[in-house]
Amino acid sequence: MTLDVKPKTELPATSNNFDALRLGLAVLVIYSHSYALGLGSEATEPLYRLTRGQMSLGALAVDLFFVLSGYLITASAEKSSSVGSYLKKRVRRIYPAFIVNAILSVVIVVPLAHAVIASPAWGNFALQTLRLCEFEYSSAFSANPFPGPINGSLWSIQYEFWCYLGVAALASFGLLRRKWLLLASFVASVGVSVLWQVKGIVLGGKFLGQLLGSPQLWARMLPLYLAGVVAYLFRDRIRLNARGAVLALIVLIGASFVSLGWTLVFPAAGTYLALYLAFAPWLRLHGAARLGDFSYGTYLYAFPIAQIIMSRFGHEVPPWQLFVLATPLTLLAAIASWYGVERWFVPRARRNEAVRSSAGAQAVAVTRSSARAVLEARADS
Repeated sequence: MTLDVKPKTELPATSNNFDALRLGLAVLVIYSHSYALGLGSEATEPLYRLTRGQMSLGALAVDLFFVLSGYLITASAEKSSSVGSYLKKRVRRIYPAFIVNAILSVVIVVPLAHAVIASPAWGNFALQTLRLCEFEYSSAFSANPFPGPINGSLWSIQYEFWCYLGVAALASFGLLRRKWLLLASFVASVGVSVLWQVKGIVLGGKFLGQLLGSPQLWARMLPLYLAGVVAYLFRDRIRLNARGAVLALIVLIGASFVSLGWTLVFPAAGTYLALYLAFAPWLRLHGAARLGDFSYGTYLYAFPIAQIIMSRFGHEVPPWQLFVLATPLTLLAAIASWYGVERWFVPRARRNEAVRSSAGAQAVAVTRSSARAVLEARADS
């Protein structure tokens, strides 16, 4: 089956900051988790306090991951020749590193955490890994300030992959051409998200919830992903400038003092800020992935590494100290994941992009409006 989308405009992929943003967001997750894992609570985390409990820096990072993914994956769908080629790229990008991470968790982290894997152990492992979920276990890191989870970051991977499938469905049925319909769907999804929290609706636990994920989390994540999709489809109409970025920031600050304010405005305001930084002409971080794309590995390994560090301490530690200790170890694990696993499953063009980016950045001047239409390598990864 072919994908029914508009032809793309091919331009050099050397003039945006997506790689730098994704790596920065992954490191931001480490910093945010240093509060919960180091102290047992995120109550003193800076953004959590500023927004009166509406948002933490870790939640902000994950939300922006979904926004950027919606933007980039829609670009990937647009440039793919078929559903099969699109899904092949998505599976190759997500599954290999996830599987290796799961295996290492069983072999290394489970013994260190003194955890007990649910029976039947390998059946549980195989099924949950196929679902892109963490395998089931109990009694992990029981002496840590934040006992229980081995890798509390993995929950989002399943939702992102379902979004990949959703984009494939939209493209297959020609709905990516119906951008006004998708804009209306985005607005409706924000309304549902707010209503969901106002009503305090709690669903899930049945078969469909186990298969597709928590409806509560979908109410949060779907508007964010749709925001990225819609932003890509309307990319020629969106004007990114410093004035708009300042306005978006002011709106978010104001929303911190209104109940559910961030739920209402972040999908739009946060998306604008993220894309402004991605294409800002003054923020030249185009070579962030010249040695490799380490953002996914950073996200996969940060949480268990921090938990292992805390198990060695045996008591609470200041968040900054845990962050300083966990970050370099996590980046080393991410580098190993990229060179040992991930790079062998991404397109060769993406692997060799560092050379092209270094040369292209010096030899080609790309206008900002052109840069916003180009996402060749980022869309493939």
